[in-house]
Amino acid sequence: MCRGLQQAFVLVLVADYSGAAASIPPPLPNPPAWPASVKVYSPSTPADEMLAELTASWDTNGYQPPVGEAQGRFSTKRYAFLFKPGVYALDFPIGYYVQVLGLGTSPEDVAFTGSEGPHVPCNLQKPQPGQLTTFWRAAERFRREGSMDWLVSQACVLRDVHVTGNLTLQKDGAHASGGYLGNSIVDGEVLAGGQQQWFTRNSRVGSWSGVGWNAVFVGVTSDSDQADLKQSTCGSMEDGGQRVVVDEAPLVAEKPFISINPHDTTKFNLNVPEHQHNRRGPDWQTGLVYGFERVYVTQPSDSASQINEQLAAGYHVVVSPGIYTLTAPLRISHDHQVVLCLGLSTLLSMEGNAVVTVDPGLQGIRIAGCILEAGQHETDALLQWGDGTKTDPEQHRAPSFMHDLFARVGGPGFQDHIGNTATADVMVRIAADDVIGDDLWLWRADHYEHGTTLAHTVPDIGITDLGECPCKHGLVVTGDRVKVYHLAVEHTQQDQVQWYGEDGETYYLQCEIPYDVDSEYAKEGYVAYRVQDGVQRHQAWGIGAYSYFKDFPVWMPTAFRVPAALVDQIKQPFVIKLWGNGGINSTINDLGPGVGTNGEKFDRAWLNNDCVFRQQADLSSTGPLLL
Repeated sequence: MCRGLQQAFVLVLVADYSGAAASIPPPLPNPPAWPASVKVYSPSTPADEMLAELTASWDTNGYQPPVGEAQGRFSTKRYAFLFKPGVYALDFPIGYYVQVLGLGTSPEDVAFTGSEGPHVPCNLQKPQPGQLTTFWRAAERFRREGSMDWLVSQACVLRDVHVTGNLTLQKDGAHASGGYLGNSIVDGEVLAGGQQQWFTRNSRVGSWSGVGWNAVFVGVTSDSDQADLKQSTCGSMEDGGQRVVVDEAPLVAEKPFISINPHDTTKFNLNVPEHQHNRRGPDWQTGLVYGFERVYVTQPSDSASQINEQLAAGYHVVVSPGIYTLTAPLRISHDHQVVLCLGLSTLLSMEGNAVVTVDPGLQGIRIAGCILEAGQHETDALLQWGDGTKTDPEQHRAPSFMHDLFARVGGPGFQDHIGNTATADVMVRIAADDVIGDDLWLWRADHYEHGTTLAHTVPDIGITDLGECPCKHGLVVTGDRVKVYHLAVEHTQQDQVQWYGEDGETYYLQCEIPYDVDSEYAKEGYVAYRVQDGVQRHQAWGIGAYSYFKDFPVWMPTAFRVPAALVDQIKQPFVIKLWGNGGINSTINDLGPGVGTNGEKFDRAWLNNDCVFRQQADLSSTGPLLL
């Protein structure tokens, strides 16, 4: 059941979100009043009109020629380009805070032809940053006729696509630090090249090549006999990095999406794919379908109180592209409610408030596509999910999901140059059971915008120093049965991840230790990933920690700590020294190889259960591989 590619069609529903005899809220307009940050195209839209608007987004949020500086990195502009079913002979690059989204009930309904189609080119400034700062963009739900370049790093969403040729993730020798591919088909080869790490979930690929350090595959199928798509392998001098293969995704649901009503192409539907167990390969079911009569579409000027009025009434909410300055959290208060952000909308904390809260005891919640942003007032958590209330697993309640959810403390200079003065104790706190994460990047900024030069629109980038952008933890989990597929947590000042709940599972971790700490960090024994004492059941696959202590000779005792009985449940952990001072003395629980004894040189080590592998290299000619 639920294997391979499936499509199902479900009648449009009128939802009773509370699970009780609640009144149905009055219908909203369908089609909605889309703001200017959303463009909806059809095959009859003139090609020059579409290209003019797509090019304008790149001119604002793309790269600055001729040096390739990414002037859109901390842009205040947000864009969503929505394509109705049909064929589009368009070639265009996708910049920061840009989402390209097909509106078919199947990704096959929207096809892009042309020599390049939608793509992400590389910032070819060498040796840095290459692709290392290519963040925050999305391409979803279409068929690409031919090959596709997707030259990216973190927080770049590629899901529900069918590439009939090859998919290229890195080329031309540029450094690259990705990334995520979900629920997709690539008929040809995935050319990962020099990508440092990559995660692929529930996809079908023709073949695979590349990835330097860590490639994790969960529920991935292939017609080829390629060994490292079928079973885990150690790192080696020959292929450079390890492959971690998990045959099935134990519990998964695909991201909610918008489609055109096939019976009235002027109207829009919200599709919520249902959750599945033990799945391999892609699945393009439509799931539950709600007409936009039950969906509130925000305007970028909306306040928290305006949006909360709609959530309280029981509507789903689609957040239009924009930066939302919130003086109170968006409060999700009904079972099976959806909050779906378009164009990587930013939810910015203005008064020390969380930006999203989920009421205790809810089931079937979906939050997707948002950037959770810290402001200048100390915040306990940017996302607070539940209050620690436990649920009975025998009740078989519907699990809840986070998809493509990104958080950051520091970075952009908007709102009085927040830049290096943003603050939050925790980015995401999960204090509820049965919550599943699917593509998270939780980032304390290692660099930030603190002004703009007069001669150009290129941001003046500062490097975060000791004490700036304070944040203790990226993810704190106290709920049970929480799973995360593709987790990236970087630079927080204490434990990056803390896990207290039972039956937790993590499939892939990219964790860069903070650059700016001193020896107190090591003395306190902070780690990249901590499972608290007393936890009896926890598993993780392909988790890595990277050090670059730029100012002080910090020797981190160990990268990961778990109860002693769980060490064997952590599959293929590894550590890497990128550059700088000090290093990491051991891999997990003071066991396994460490990195850093060769001075200011690249150093990496895997503790791969049955094998231990270490490689050192002198990268003095290229400098550090900073993520």
